[in-house]
Amino acid sequence: MEKKSYLLGILGGILGVFVACIPWILMYVYGEMILSALAVVIALGVLKGYQLFKGKVDKKLPVIIIVISCICVTVSTLVLIPCLLLSSENISINTANLNKLYNYDPFMTAMIKDYVISLLFTFLGIAGVVKNIKKQIEEGKTDNIKVEFNDGGNSKEAKKEYEKIKKKFLKLNAIDKYSGVEKEQIECDKRYFNFLKNAGIIKKYQGKYYYSEKDEKRPFIRFIKIYIKVFILLAVIVVGMIGLILVLS
Repeated sequence: MEKKSYLLGILGGILGVFVACIPWILMYVYGEMILSALAVVIALGVLKGYQLFKGKVDKKLPVIIIVISCICVTVSTLVLIPCLLLSSENISINTANLNKLYNYDPFMTAMIKDYVISLLFTFLGIAGVVKNIKKQIEEGKTDNIKVEFNDGGNSKEAKKEYEKIKKKFLKLNAIDKYSGVEKEQIECDKRYFNFLKNAGIIKKYQGKYYYSEKDEKRPFIRFIKIYIKVFILLAVIVVGMIGLILVLS
C-alpha cells in the first residue's frame, strides 16, 4: 500500500495554494476587488497540491485546507500585494520601501481592513468546498476525493424532482403572491427547491412561497447574467496575468 504523509501533503498544499491564489492577487491589485468566489479556487488549489504530493486523507484534511488557505490569504494580503503595488508604481521592491509603506498610516488602515474582509471572504468562499470534502471523508471516500458542484440538476432525476415540486405547489394552488404557502408545506430536497428559487421560478412574498409558471417558461435570465459576469471576470484575470508577464519579462 502506498504510504501517505501529512508533511508531504501540506508541502504540496502550500505550493498548490499559491498558484491558485494568483487570480485573487491580480483581481485585488488590478481589479481593486476582493471576490469570495475566487476563494473557492484557493481551496481547490490546496486540495490538488495535497493530493499530488500524496497527503494523508482523513478527517484532518478540512482543517488543513482551512489553515493553509488562511495562511495564503495572510501572506498575499500583507506581503505579496504590497510588493505588487510598489511595482505598479515603478518603485523598487526592497525592505526600505516596504517599511515606508507599512509606516504610512492610511495604507496600513486600508490594508488591515482589506485583510479582515479577505479572511471573511475566504471562509465564505471555501465553506462549500470544505463541507463537500468532509462529507466524502465521512462516507469513506478517501481514495479519490473530488469536489462536485451542483450543475443545476439537468439530469432526468433532477427534472423529476422539479416536476414533483411544481405539482405540490399546483395542488396547494400556490401560483401567485396572494396564495403563497409555507416552505415546510413543500416537502422536497432543498437543493432542487433552492435551484428553482434562485432561477426565479419559485418566488417569495411576505414570507411565503409560490410557483410562477410564467417565469418557468422564460429562459433562466438570472443564470445567463451570472455566466456573463463570470466570463468578464475570467477575461479580466487573463488580461491581468498577461500584463504581469509583460511587466516581469
